[in-house]
Amino acid sequence: MLVCLYEDRPHQLPGVKLLVLSLSRYCPKWPVRLFVPDADSSIRAWFRKFSQVELVLSKPEAGGSFNVKPTILIQALASGEPECLWIDTDVLVNRDPSYLFCVSPETIVVTQDPWEYEDGSTHRAATWHLKHGRSLPGPLNSAVVRVTQHHLPLIQAWRDILRRDWYLRMQALPVRERDQHALSDQDAISALLASEEFSSIPVKRMRHPTEILQHHGAGAYSLKERLQTLWGGLPPLIHAMGSVKPWQMKPRPSPLQDLRTYYERYYLELSPYLHAARRYRMELGEEYEWLNISTGLGRMSHLTALGSPSVQGIWQATLHRWAWNLRHAR
Repeated sequence: MLVCLYEDRPHQLPGVKLLVLSLSRYCPKWPVRLFVPDADSSIRAWFRKFSQVELVLSKPEAGGSFNVKPTILIQALASGEPECLWIDTDVLVNRDPSYLFCVSPETIVVTQDPWEYEDGSTHRAATWHLKHGRSLPGPLNSAVVRVTQHHLPLIQAWRDILRRDWYLRMQALPVRERDQHALSDQDAISALLASEEFSSIPVKRMRHPTEILQHHGAGAYSLKERLQTLWGGLPPLIHAMGSVKPWQMKPRPSPLQDLRTYYERYYLELSPYLHAARRYRMELGEEYEWLNISTGLGRMSHLTALGSPSVQGIWQATLHRWAWNLRHAR
Protein backbone atom coordinates (compact mmCIF):
# COMPACT_ATOMS: atom_id res chain seq x y z
CA MET A 1 0.00 0.00 0.00
CA LEU A 2 1.44 3.36 -1.06
CA VAL A 3 1.44 5.96 1.71
CA CYS A 4 0.98 9.56 0.50
CA LEU A 5 2.22 12.50 2.59
CA TYR A 6 2.32 16.21 1.81
CA GLU A 7 3.70 19.18 3.72
CA ASP A 8 4.62 22.62 2.39
CA ARG A 9 4.79 24.44 5.75
CA PRO A 10 8.34 24.48 7.17
CA HIS A 11 7.11 24.98 10.74
CA GLN A 12 5.23 21.65 10.55
CA LEU A 13 8.25 19.56 9.57
CA PRO A 14 8.78 18.12 13.09
CA GLY A 15 5.48 16.28 12.66
CA VAL A 16 6.56 14.92 9.26
CA LYS A 17 9.83 13.65 10.73
CA LEU A 18 8.02 11.86 13.54
CA LEU A 19 5.53 10.31 11.13
CA VAL A 20 8.30 9.01 8.84
CA LEU A 21 10.24 7.65 11.83
CA SER A 22 7.15 5.84 13.11
CA LEU A 23 6.31 4.45 9.66
CA SER A 24 9.87 3.20 9.32
CA ARG A 25 9.55 1.46 12.68
CA TYR A 26 6.12 -0.14 12.35
CA CYS A 27 5.45 -0.25 8.56
CA PRO A 28 8.90 -0.73 6.97
CA LYS A 29 7.47 -2.48 3.90
CA TRP A 30 5.05 0.29 2.99
CA PRO A 31 6.43 2.63 0.30
CA VAL A 32 6.04 6.31 1.19
CA ARG A 33 5.64 9.12 -1.34
CA LEU A 34 6.44 12.35 0.48
CA PHE A 35 5.80 15.75 -1.11
CA VAL A 36 7.91 18.50 0.47
CA PRO A 37 7.94 21.34 -2.10
CA ASP A 38 11.04 23.56 -2.06
CA ALA A 39 12.67 21.66 0.82
CA ASP A 40 16.20 22.84 1.55
CA SER A 41 19.24 20.58 1.29
CA SER A 42 19.35 19.63 4.99
CA ILE A 43 15.70 18.54 4.96
CA ARG A 44 16.20 16.57 1.75
CA ALA A 45 19.24 14.83 3.24
CA TRP A 46 17.34 13.88 6.41
CA PHE A 47 14.43 12.24 4.59
CA ARG A 48 16.64 10.47 2.07
CA LYS A 49 18.06 8.36 4.90
CA PHE A 50 14.89 6.29 4.65
CA SER A 51 14.93 3.81 1.77
CA GLN A 52 11.13 3.45 1.76
CA VAL A 53 10.63 7.20 1.17
CA GLU A 54 10.31 8.67 -2.32
CA LEU A 55 10.89 12.41 -1.92
CA VAL A 56 8.98 14.69 -4.33
CA LEU A 57 10.04 18.35 -4.38
CA SER A 58 7.48 19.66 -6.87
CA LYS A 59 4.16 21.17 -5.85
CA PRO A 60 1.00 19.64 -7.37
CA GLU A 61 -1.80 21.72 -8.79
CA ALA A 62 -4.22 21.99 -5.89
CA GLY A 63 -5.78 24.46 -3.52
CA GLY A 64 -3.07 24.51 -0.87
CA SER A 65 -2.05 22.39 2.10
CA PHE A 66 -5.54 21.66 3.34
CA ASN A 67 -7.10 20.84 -0.04
CA VAL A 68 -4.35 18.84 -1.72
CA LYS A 69 -5.45 15.37 -0.59
CA PRO A 70 -7.66 14.34 -3.53
CA THR A 71 -5.13 15.63 -6.08
CA ILE A 72 -2.31 13.58 -4.53
CA LEU A 73 -4.51 10.47 -4.31
CA ILE A 74 -5.73 10.83 -7.91
CA GLN A 75 -2.14 11.04 -9.15
CA ALA A 76 -1.24 7.87 -7.28
CA LEU A 77 -4.28 5.92 -8.47
CA ALA A 78 -3.86 7.17 -12.04
CA SER A 79 -0.27 5.87 -12.05
CA GLY A 80 -1.64 2.37 -11.41
CA GLU A 81 -1.33 2.05 -7.63
CA PRO A 82 -4.03 -0.41 -6.51
CA GLU A 83 -4.31 0.97 -2.98
CA CYS A 84 -3.28 4.31 -1.44
CA LEU A 85 -3.24 5.64 2.08
CA TRP A 86 -3.29 9.32 2.92
CA ILE A 87 -1.97 10.29 6.36
CA ASP A 88 -1.93 13.83 7.77
CA THR A 89 1.50 14.91 8.96
CA ASP A 90 0.31 15.41 12.55
CA VAL A 91 -0.47 11.69 12.88
CA LEU A 92 1.92 9.26 14.56
CA VAL A 93 2.01 5.48 14.08
CA ASN A 94 2.11 3.87 17.53
CA ARG A 95 2.05 0.18 16.52
CA ASP A 96 1.36 -1.90 13.42
CA PRO A 97 -1.89 -0.54 11.91
CA SER A 98 -2.14 -3.07 9.04
CA TYR A 99 -5.24 -4.80 10.37
CA LEU A 100 -7.22 -1.55 10.18
CA PHE A 101 -7.10 -1.71 6.39
CA CYS A 102 -8.03 -5.39 5.94
CA VAL A 103 -11.33 -4.57 4.29
CA SER A 104 -12.79 -5.10 0.81
CA PRO A 105 -11.43 -3.02 -2.09
CA GLU A 106 -14.87 -1.38 -2.37
CA THR A 107 -14.68 -0.03 1.19
CA ILE A 108 -13.24 3.41 1.88
CA VAL A 109 -11.52 3.86 5.24
CA VAL A 110 -11.72 7.21 7.04
CA THR A 111 -11.56 8.09 10.74
CA GLN A 112 -14.19 8.88 13.32
CA ASP A 113 -14.17 12.48 14.46
CA PRO A 114 -14.20 12.79 18.28
CA TRP A 115 -16.97 15.39 18.09
CA GLU A 116 -19.15 13.65 15.50
CA TYR A 117 -22.94 13.61 15.81
CA GLU A 118 -25.82 11.69 14.28
CA ASP A 119 -26.46 12.49 10.60
CA GLY A 120 -23.55 14.96 10.62
CA SER A 121 -22.45 13.94 7.13
CA THR A 122 -26.04 13.85 5.86
CA HIS A 123 -26.51 17.48 6.97
CA ARG A 124 -23.37 18.41 5.07
CA ALA A 125 -24.73 16.88 1.87
CA ALA A 126 -27.60 19.37 2.04
CA THR A 127 -25.24 22.30 2.68
CA TRP A 128 -23.18 21.34 -0.37
CA HIS A 129 -26.41 21.06 -2.45
CA LEU A 130 -26.09 17.30 -2.89
CA LYS A 131 -29.08 14.97 -2.76
CA HIS A 132 -28.62 12.86 0.36
CA GLY A 133 -28.68 9.13 -0.07
CA ARG A 134 -28.12 7.71 3.42
CA SER A 135 -27.88 8.49 7.09
CA LEU A 136 -24.22 8.88 7.94
CA PRO A 137 -22.72 10.32 11.16
CA GLY A 138 -20.11 12.97 10.91
CA PRO A 139 -18.27 14.93 10.10
CA LEU A 140 -15.96 12.18 8.93
CA ASN A 141 -12.33 12.93 9.64
CA SER A 142 -9.90 12.82 6.71
CA ALA A 143 -6.64 12.62 8.68
CA VAL A 144 -6.30 9.05 7.42
CA VAL A 145 -7.99 7.99 4.17
CA ARG A 146 -7.50 4.64 2.44
CA VAL A 147 -8.72 4.37 -1.17
CA THR A 148 -8.46 1.91 -4.04
CA GLN A 149 -9.12 2.04 -7.78
CA HIS A 150 -12.83 1.56 -6.97
CA HIS A 151 -12.88 5.04 -5.41
CA LEU A 152 -11.38 7.02 -8.28
CA PRO A 153 -14.76 8.62 -9.29
CA LEU A 154 -15.34 9.63 -5.65
CA ILE A 155 -11.87 11.15 -5.28
CA GLN A 156 -12.29 13.05 -8.55
CA ALA A 157 -15.61 14.41 -7.30
CA TRP A 158 -13.87 15.38 -4.04
CA ARG A 159 -11.24 17.32 -5.96
CA ASP A 160 -13.84 19.06 -8.12
CA ILE A 161 -16.12 20.04 -5.23
CA LEU A 162 -13.18 21.70 -3.47
CA ARG A 163 -12.80 23.99 -6.49
CA ARG A 164 -16.28 25.47 -6.15
CA ASP A 165 -16.26 29.27 -5.84
CA TRP A 166 -18.48 29.11 -2.75
CA TYR A 167 -16.00 26.87 -0.94
CA LEU A 168 -12.96 28.90 -2.00
CA ARG A 169 -14.63 32.08 -0.72
CA MET A 170 -15.37 30.29 2.54
CA GLN A 171 -11.73 29.24 2.89
CA ALA A 172 -10.64 32.86 2.60
CA LEU A 173 -12.56 33.71 5.79
CA PRO A 174 -11.29 33.24 9.35
CA VAL A 175 -12.30 29.79 10.66
CA ARG A 176 -14.88 31.21 13.08
CA GLU A 177 -16.68 32.98 10.23
CA ARG A 178 -16.97 29.97 7.91
CA ASP A 179 -20.01 27.80 7.47
CA GLN A 180 -19.59 24.99 10.02
CA HIS A 181 -20.37 22.47 7.29
CA ALA A 182 -17.57 23.77 5.07
CA LEU A 183 -14.61 24.25 7.36
CA SER A 184 -12.23 22.02 5.40
CA ASP A 185 -11.85 19.21 2.88
CA GLN A 186 -13.24 16.65 5.35
CA ASP A 187 -16.65 18.34 5.26
CA ALA A 188 -16.67 17.89 1.49
CA ILE A 189 -15.89 14.17 1.54
CA SER A 190 -18.44 13.74 4.34
CA ALA A 191 -21.08 15.36 2.12
CA LEU A 192 -20.13 13.23 -0.89
CA LEU A 193 -20.24 9.92 0.99
CA ALA A 194 -23.69 10.77 2.36
CA SER A 195 -24.94 11.82 -1.09
CA GLU A 196 -27.12 9.69 -3.33
CA GLU A 197 -24.38 9.35 -5.96
CA PHE A 198 -21.89 7.69 -3.61
CA SER A 199 -24.18 6.15 -1.01
CA SER A 200 -23.38 2.63 -2.24
CA ILE A 201 -19.72 2.90 -1.16
CA PRO A 202 -19.13 1.01 2.11
CA VAL A 203 -17.53 3.25 4.75
CA LYS A 204 -15.29 2.05 7.56
CA ARG A 205 -14.72 4.63 10.27
CA MET A 206 -11.68 3.92 12.39
CA ARG A 207 -12.94 4.21 15.93
CA HIS A 208 -11.80 6.83 18.41
CA PRO A 209 -9.94 6.05 20.70
CA THR A 210 -9.34 2.32 20.17
CA GLU A 211 -8.15 2.43 16.53
CA ILE A 212 -7.05 6.06 16.26
CA LEU A 213 -6.83 8.52 19.12
CA GLN A 214 -8.02 11.97 18.01
CA HIS A 215 -6.48 14.31 20.59
CA HIS A 216 -8.47 17.47 19.81
CA GLY A 217 -8.82 19.49 22.97
CA ALA A 218 -8.55 17.94 26.42
CA GLY A 219 -12.22 16.88 26.39
CA ALA A 220 -11.90 14.87 23.18
CA TYR A 221 -10.05 12.20 25.18
CA SER A 222 -12.67 11.77 27.87
CA LEU A 223 -12.67 9.76 31.10
CA LYS A 224 -14.59 6.91 29.44
CA GLU A 225 -12.17 6.81 26.52
CA ARG A 226 -9.14 6.95 28.83
CA LEU A 227 -10.41 3.89 30.65
CA GLN A 228 -10.66 2.09 27.29
CA THR A 229 -7.01 2.78 26.46
CA LEU A 230 -5.89 2.17 30.04
CA TRP A 231 -6.93 -1.48 29.71
CA GLY A 232 -6.38 -1.97 25.97
CA GLY A 233 -3.34 0.26 25.43
CA LEU A 234 -2.95 3.21 23.09
CA PRO A 235 -4.23 2.59 19.54
CA PRO A 236 -2.11 2.08 16.40
CA LEU A 237 -2.57 5.72 15.31
CA ILE A 238 -2.47 8.94 17.33
CA HIS A 239 -3.55 12.27 15.83
CA ALA A 240 -2.39 15.60 17.27
CA MET A 241 -5.47 17.53 16.16
CA GLY A 242 -6.03 21.24 16.78
CA SER A 243 -4.59 24.50 15.48
CA VAL A 244 -1.61 24.53 17.88
CA LYS A 245 0.70 21.54 17.49
CA PRO A 246 2.98 20.24 20.26
CA TRP A 247 6.12 21.53 18.49
CA GLN A 248 4.59 25.05 18.44
CA MET A 249 4.12 25.30 22.20
CA LYS A 250 5.72 28.22 24.02
CA PRO A 251 8.67 26.92 26.08
CA ARG A 252 7.83 28.06 29.62
CA PRO A 253 4.58 30.06 29.78
CA SER A 254 3.72 31.70 33.09
CA PRO A 255 0.27 30.95 34.54
CA LEU A 256 0.25 34.46 36.03
CA GLN A 257 1.03 36.26 32.75
CA ASP A 258 -0.74 34.04 30.20
CA LEU A 259 -3.08 31.49 31.79
CA ARG A 260 -4.54 30.35 28.44
CA THR A 261 -1.14 29.49 26.98
CA TYR A 262 -0.12 27.74 30.20
CA TYR A 263 -3.33 25.68 30.12
CA GLU A 264 -2.67 24.77 26.49
CA ARG A 265 0.93 23.78 27.21
CA TYR A 266 -0.21 21.65 30.17
CA TYR A 267 -2.77 19.84 28.00
CA LEU A 268 -0.41 19.26 25.08
CA GLU A 269 2.67 18.11 26.98
CA LEU A 270 0.62 15.37 28.64
CA SER A 271 -0.87 14.21 25.34
CA PRO A 272 -0.57 10.59 24.16
CA TYR A 273 0.99 11.99 20.98
CA LEU A 274 3.96 13.38 22.89
CA HIS A 275 4.15 10.24 25.00
CA ALA A 276 4.69 8.22 21.80
CA ALA A 277 6.90 10.89 20.17
CA ARG A 278 9.49 10.91 22.96
CA ARG A 279 10.84 7.51 21.90
CA TYR A 280 12.26 9.21 18.75
CA ARG A 281 14.07 12.02 20.57
CA MET A 282 17.52 10.76 19.62
CA GLU A 283 16.57 10.14 15.97
CA LEU A 284 15.14 13.56 15.14
CA GLY A 285 18.56 14.99 14.42
CA GLU A 286 18.18 17.88 16.84
CA GLU A 287 16.91 18.54 20.32
CA TYR A 288 13.33 19.73 20.70
CA GLU A 289 12.37 21.42 23.96
CA TRP A 290 8.71 20.75 23.23
CA LEU A 291 9.22 17.06 23.94
CA ASN A 292 9.76 17.87 27.62
CA ILE A 293 7.20 18.29 30.40
CA SER A 294 8.04 21.74 31.75
CA THR A 295 4.96 23.04 33.59
CA GLY A 296 4.60 22.43 37.31
CA LEU A 297 1.11 20.98 36.86
CA GLY A 298 2.34 18.77 34.05
CA ARG A 299 5.20 17.32 36.11
CA MET A 300 2.90 16.72 39.06
CA SER A 301 0.26 15.01 36.88
CA HIS A 302 2.91 12.88 35.17
CA LEU A 303 4.36 11.71 38.49
CA THR A 304 1.04 10.95 40.18
CA ALA A 305 -0.12 9.04 37.07
CA LEU A 306 3.15 7.04 37.11
CA GLY A 307 3.71 8.19 33.54
CA SER A 308 0.55 6.57 32.16
CA PRO A 309 -0.62 8.48 29.04
CA SER A 310 -4.21 7.41 29.78
CA VAL A 311 -4.18 8.76 33.33
CA GLN A 312 -2.07 11.92 33.24
CA GLY A 313 -4.24 14.93 32.48
CA ILE A 314 -7.41 13.02 33.38
CA TRP A 315 -8.86 15.77 35.59
CA GLN A 316 -8.34 18.43 32.95
CA ALA A 317 -10.03 16.20 30.38
CA THR A 318 -12.99 15.49 32.66
CA LEU A 319 -13.56 19.19 33.44
CA HIS A 320 -13.21 20.13 29.76
CA ARG A 321 -15.78 17.51 28.69
CA TRP A 322 -18.16 18.53 31.49
CA ALA A 323 -17.98 22.19 30.42
CA TRP A 324 -18.53 21.24 26.76
CA ASN A 325 -21.59 19.12 27.60
CA LEU A 326 -23.01 21.90 29.77
CA ARG A 327 -22.57 24.51 27.02
CA HIS A 328 -24.17 22.33 24.32
CA ALA A 329 -27.07 21.26 26.55
CA ARG A 330 -28.42 24.81 26.65
